Amino acid sequence: VLAGTFQPLGESDAARGSWKVPARTFLGRRCESVEFRRQHRGASGAMAPAAMPGISKGRWTPDAEGRALLETIFQADNFPARPVRLQLAEALKVNQRQIQVWFQNRRQRLKREQEG
Repeated sequence: VLAGTFQPLGESDAARGSWKVPARTFLGRRCESVEFRRQHRGASGAMAPAAMPGISKGRWTPDAEGRALLETIFQADNFPARPVRLQLAEALKVNQRQIQVWFQNRRQRLKREQEG
């Protein structure tokens, strides 16, 4: 997504590892200055969604019906096989990875509940 080439500033600079970064584009927006990056950074230091059109940074939270389905599967098997995760992902209209992370988080929550 970054366009342009990186060139050493000079022979001594190349030995130190300094590089000249030419003007470049990031997701179609020109960002040639440090000031641009400062203006568009969030609290975490990551580029803010406003600076990256078309990219949202929302979290997936299952609704009550989806949560009930996930909990039912978790009670039967807290390590579901990939085909089961794929079916769940299709039913809930999310990525298989999101289902996998939900089960990881749920196992951690169960572990904490058992310890305390």
